[in-house]
Amino acid sequence: MEKYYMAAMGGADGFGNKSIELLVKHFGSAKDAWFAKEADLLETNVRKNSLGAFITWRKAHPDAPENLVSYCKRQKINLCSINDDDYPPILKEIDSPPMFFYYRGKLEPLAQRIGIVGTRQNTAYGQSVALELGEELAAAGLTVVSGAARGIDTFAHRGALKTGRTVAVLGCGINFIFPPENKKLLEQIAESGVVISEFPPQLTPNQGTFPQRNRIVAGLCKGVVVVEAGSKSGALITSTFAGEYGRDVFAIPGQIYAEKSLGCNDLIRTGAILIKNAQDVLDEYNISNINKVETQDKVVKAVELEGIAAKIFEIIPSDGYITDEEILMQIEEINSSELPNIMIDLEMNGFIIEEAGRYKRK
Repeated sequence: MEKYYMAAMGGADGFGNKSIELLVKHFGSAKDAWFAKEADLLETNVRKNSLGAFITWRKAHPDAPENLVSYCKRQKINLCSINDDDYPPILKEIDSPPMFFYYRGKLEPLAQRIGIVGTRQNTAYGQSVALELGEELAAAGLTVVSGAARGIDTFAHRGALKTGRTVAVLGCGINFIFPPENKKLLEQIAESGVVISEFPPQLTPNQGTFPQRNRIVAGLCKGVVVVEAGSKSGALITSTFAGEYGRDVFAIPGQIYAEKSLGCNDLIRTGAILIKNAQDVLDEYNISNINKVETQDKVVKAVELEGIAAKIFEIIPSDGYITDEEILMQIEEINSSELPNIMIDLEMNGFIIEEAGRYKRK
């Protein structure tokens, strides 16, 4: 129950990890801090504005800890605190580690992890690299960590799911799906890896939540690979955190005139490790061989297509490509919001290949 008092304290707007840590240390437990008298709270070293937010929140939600227990049970959400045995030790090394986080899936606290991040507006080059890196690094036994955002993050997760394990760190509450088209992807990650968030379960994303998310991505990993990033990409925030935490920073080079590679090329110029493929990363960690899986062996023959998925597969060519728009034009009973999840399933089960938003049979 102690960790639920801790998480309930985190519901107060602007009452972050350092404030929670100070109160827990001062009063000896999160429960005692939750029930502390206002006069005693004001004697602590927590900033007055933060304390005011906590006191106001507690008055408005006196049963928050108990309600949180019930909510997590109903929603099948797990809660991990910094005092739990399954809290990743490497995450405790960072400045202001999360005092708690919510998760779905299975935590593997001692896993070796590598981050793969990049722009939301990737090119075909970035997509191909992210998919390949995710797949091959996961096949070699590393857990791939990313932020579940559009673009490079999504392709890194999808690649890792083909051969191994991946972790999605959210920039919103665990019960708020963002981006919405990644709903199915996040379900798949939770089945074989883990989805985590330090934010209240229903919190919507904002400009402040993503940098917080990025520090956890960096904190969980031995190193971070930046696949494709412009000069102002949020992925560079992750690489900055990685450098501050003593993690390795890797970067994929791009053409000198390519806007989406400016950030990566600058990272290399200032000391990041240039890599061309997954084996370059593995060599840094003395992992000698990638356990490659032959493409044909990865096709799940036991999966039988039916319904809309079968209709879509029938119109996908083997000697050319088809786009989302062309699929929607030919199959009227499907709408644009449903299509991405169906195409992810077809790709994950080895039926199709996606290249730059176009599809063909594998």
